[in-house]
Amino acid sequence: MDQQLLIYVLLGGLAIGLLISAYTDIKHRLILNVVTGPIALAAPLYWYAIGDFNLTAIGIHLAIAAGVFVFFALMFRFGAMGGGDVKLFSALALWFNFAWVMRLLLIASLLGALVTIIFWLIHKRKGRSGPVRVPYGVAIALSGLWVVGEHIFNHFG
Repeated sequence: MDQQLLIYVLLGGLAIGLLISAYTDIKHRLILNVVTGPIALAAPLYWYAIGDFNLTAIGIHLAIAAGVFVFFALMFRFGAMGGGDVKLFSALALWFNFAWVMRLLLIASLLGALVTIIFWLIHKRKGRSGPVRVPYGVAIALSGLWVVGEHIFNHFG
């Protein structure tokens, strides 16, 4: 298989996994391990396809994902996000370099605020009491799709 075709197939698979994660998070407030696991496991194939498959690069990818995991595990500990969100963010962080992961985090933060406002408005409109259950996986998935789209459509980056 041609390298560029493999890259597109892997990014397409990632996009499908992210869409499934967004859907299940909206519908059930649950991000499935059966989706997150393959996202994480496919990252080394992507590294290979883009020529980033050496010990240094692999170590950097793993360190970035570990940093993302530790940060968001702390957010989970304080009730700011769910465990599925932490796993999805960490799996997604395996795919990209530091600059792209920072872009991913920034976009997810902005989209997360928007998703929170939308679900708060829905919560209030329906007259529900109690805390709003925000499907933050939607923001994570959409930010991942944004970054995937940039990798597919922007050949200058």
